[in-house]
Amino acid sequence: MGSCQSKTQHIDHLCKLIAQGMHQRHPEEYRGLVSDPQFVCKNCGRVANQKTRLCNPVALGRWEE
Repeated sequence: MGSCQSKTQHIDHLCKLIAQGMHQRHPEEYRGLVSDPQFVCKNCGRVANQKTRLCNPVALGRWEE
């Protein structure tokens, strides 16, 4: 696994939110973050519709970037 490219905003990243149980406590809000995904995290493989929600984002289908 790589490191987070934006440690100051790590608190808003999916890996942190999921570790805190956000996906279980607030499933509708979580669904809003991952619906129609445009980006994938090169560290953990999670997907999101905003790259600011991932530690090491790259556009889906563009893993080489």
